[in-house]
Amino acid sequence: MYYTDVGLITANADEIEINPRELALRLGTDREYDNETLELCRKRLMGVLSYKCTFIKTAVSFYQEPTLGFSNVILNSKSLWKNLYPCKEAFIIASTAGIGVDRLLSRLKIESLAEYYMTDALASAAIESFMDNACNRISENVSCVPRFSPGYGDLTLKIQPSVLERLNAYTVLGITLDSSLLMTPAKSITAIMGIKDNEKNN
Repeated sequence: MYYTDVGLITANADEIEINPRELALRLGTDREYDNETLELCRKRLMGVLSYKCTFIKTAVSFYQEPTLGFSNVILNSKSLWKNLYPCKEAFIIASTAGIGVDRLLSRLKIESLAEYYMTDALASAAIESFMDNACNRISENVSCVPRFSPGYGDLTLKIQPSVLERLNAYTVLGITLDSSLLMTPAKSITAIMGIKDNEKNN
């Protein structure tokens, strides 16, 4: 099923600055770390990044804790309940850096493990940075709680098929799931972001 109320955000690679803190965490270095190989990996990655994000705004229903529901999903999660309560609405979001990143990483894993490791860290930091950018654009006129993703706390990955279907992610983003409910392209994120009652502008 294809839903027509789903929003779309795209960005070119050069529009998203990779967060130095996020990259340092992925590399296990300080924020100032840099070398010729890392810059080579960065430039190569920039050539294959294809940022896309789909999202919806939906009502949130709270039943007896820890049961809650939104859009086409009803689930039990104490972690998500605590994150969202008492938000009446939420954004559901999926984003990806594109299949080109997976292809690049597959090649580097054979050619150079050092470059694979650096590029993987860069790509992970890149999709997190794009997701932050997309969330800021989506929530421009409202105040939101921090985004929360399946796989964190007790929020099961089993909701991924329903979430991706609702967001047209299979068609628009090209995201698929394997038998373990992990996404391809690998550098993809789904998240739920609760909307606080105190709106900035309306």
